[in-house]
Amino acid sequence: MGQSELLRVLIWGKTYPELSSRHTETVCTGAVDERGRPIRLYPVPLRYLGSDRAYSIGDVVEVRAEPNPKDNRPESHRIDPASLRIIRNIPTDRDEWAGRAEWINRDRSWHYESIADLEAARLRDDSSIGLIRPGAVERVYLSRKPASARREFEEKWASVTAQRDFFLPEYKELEFLEHEIRIAWRCAVACDTCAKNPHDMMVLDWGLLELARRDRDWEKARQKLESISNLETRDFRLFIGNFRLHQQTWGVIGLWYPKRQAQQRLF
Repeated sequence: MGQSELLRVLIWGKTYPELSSRHTETVCTGAVDERGRPIRLYPVPLRYLGSDRAYSIGDVVEVRAEPNPKDNRPESHRIDPASLRIIRNIPTDRDEWAGRAEWINRDRSWHYESIADLEAARLRDDSSIGLIRPGAVERVYLSRKPASARREFEEKWASVTAQRDFFLPEYKELEFLEHEIRIAWRCAVACDTCAKNPHDMMVLDWGLLELARRDRDWEKARQKLESISNLETRDFRLFIGNFRLHQQTWGVIGLWYPKRQAQQRLF
């Protein structure tokens, strides 16, 4: 690596793994550093790091990282996987998310009132991550992927496994996911877009998608998101990020959902 530095970050989001011709498999990870700045760790071959380095949401980790020279988004960092060390986990059961909120709120410059504000930041300085509180959640639903998506996945899987990497003689199974979980919502401060139609975004959260895959029950996962996005009982917020090759497109890369009674003590 080039000019890397040792970062200590709190993990707040990780996306479901995707195949990579170069890295076999990658996970996009959302984090916040000790100053409260958003960090994107990518690419990370998370399932191949070993159990001692396979971090979870709420983990505080140390890792050597540097800005990704192939990505103009300022939050994006590539890591030295061998340097990664899990320090501790900040749970949600005892303090009702207060420990995690303390990290998230150290720098609120990336907390936005609307997608319009986040898009303005993208145009201004390439910002690509934001935390937004919805004013309304109108629909949580499933969308079946087209047959072409399966064919593309299978072709990529064949290409990846055909490489026969000497240092990676075995490949972990990665299933094609038949559906997307999507959420339609409006900003708390309406922007020009959602004043007319709600934002409609794909939810990439690994935990939610793994629930659907593991239990073979997409409706169960949809219902869970519907439950935790209930604005009457939860202070629900969305970690929003864009895509390197399609930076005008936004998706949900992390979820924040403390019970509202508890959250009132935090913000």
